Amino acid sequence: MAKKLPAKVFQPVFGVIMAVVMSCLMSGVITAINVGFPADYLARWMRSWAVAFSIALPVILTVAPLARRLALQFVESPFAPVPVPQPANRQA
Repeated sequence: MAKKLPAKVFQPVFGVIMAVVMSCLMSGVITAINVGFPADYLARWMRSWAVAFSIALPVILTVAPLARRLALQFVESPFAPVPVPQPANRQA
């Protein structure tokens, strides 16, 4: 198995992945809605994606921790360790 990065970089790595995926999908869909699929669609999409990504990355890196803290007010953390039940101590 490949060596993993340390846990302290989880948030930035997560943010970069989210920014790439969301900005790519959203800019592609919005470009198609606005102009259809002309011959230069790919060039228009990539230009829109560059703008969207440059905005999405700092926004996600700033907002994601706040959104995570807000969500934790309503649900249990999926990152918290699950307690292991201990067997009852039976004495005879």
